[in-house]
Amino acid sequence: MARWLMASKAAPRAASRAARKVRSVAEEHLPPHLGPALLTRDWDTLAAHAGTTSKDARLAAALTGLRAGADAEVLAAQPEEPGEALRYLGDVARWRLGTLAAARGAEFADAFGRLHRADVVTVATIQKSGTHWMRFFLTNYARALADPDVSRPISYPQLLQDFYGNNRWQVFREAEPYRTPTTLLAAHGVSDVTMQHFRHDLDPFVFSPGRKIMLYRNPLDYVVSLYHYTIKQRPQHRDDAAHPRDVIERMLDVYALHYLTLDSYRDDPDVHVASYESLKEDPGLRFREVVRFLGLPLVDDAVDRALALSDISVVRAMEEQTGRSMVVKLDGYFTRDGSIGQWKQFFDDADVERARRVLAGHGIDLDAFTVDG
Repeated sequence: MARWLMASKAAPRAASRAARKVRSVAEEHLPPHLGPALLTRDWDTLAAHAGTTSKDARLAAALTGLRAGADAEVLAAQPEEPGEALRYLGDVARWRLGTLAAARGAEFADAFGRLHRADVVTVATIQKSGTHWMRFFLTNYARALADPDVSRPISYPQLLQDFYGNNRWQVFREAEPYRTPTTLLAAHGVSDVTMQHFRHDLDPFVFSPGRKIMLYRNPLDYVVSLYHYTIKQRPQHRDDAAHPRDVIERMLDVYALHYLTLDSYRDDPDVHVASYESLKEDPGLRFREVVRFLGLPLVDDAVDRALALSDISVVRAMEEQTGRSMVVKLDGYFTRDGSIGQWKQFFDDADVERARRVLAGHGIDLDAFTVDG
């Protein structure tokens, strides 16, 4: 059950021109019945709605076609401008047919195949849920296994260039290059440690083998953290909203769509689901669970060393040393506030009830989350 501690004084209310104009992602992109099925692999519903009358019907047709092995038919049905999700499904078909190199180039085809290997581990997350913390830990654990005396922290650019830098979907959409991973964990059955956020339009892992670590955060802190990351810390977007409460509905609609996919994997033996709050409350225990899940040798000293090298204070010190955010250009630092319950500085009872209603509209109970540290 959730643990509530309401702040006695919330920040003043503010209106946002953009927030008033924005339709929820759920309403704009995903019609009733078919939308959740695309996210949770409800094959009966997908088959019933497959067709060419809408983007979602085309996605349903491609998914069910690929599942049935009708790869050539899936390709033949693709429109000239398929969009990101449908293009990816077309690339899955080309990859399985052996024609991806001819269509997209040998380098892309090689990267696509490597990122769909069964020995790839993917950190799959709802945004602002500890993605980079987990990536730093796994990288530093690999380093500590190879060198028990390792003591030098690595920067985020070093993680990307020298260790495990692949963001799967960014490679698939050719927004980022494929980075050859380190071989530190190859002897332990892990060829790469990649990352990817969930999507609002389909389950991006439906045809991806390999073990996955899926992370989520309580929805109230998610809104606060994402507001700062995407709006307040970016001058070009600062006029989009004046306060986190201005974007509660919009952001929680997106959160709910991502959470539906994550929740559908809880019983999958190749998936480890963890909340950001559980990682924060007992890092030693929870990260050891991750090590066991991945089948890596469990070396207690290596876990402790990796946790120390991956601590937010260490990463923040490196950001301050360089004077810039480690991931993207921001006003301030990426490591802004990793605490549980920061929402209490921004939301009052009425805001929490709004959040509860939005989530309930997607079948999600706010009381199922840990919202206070």
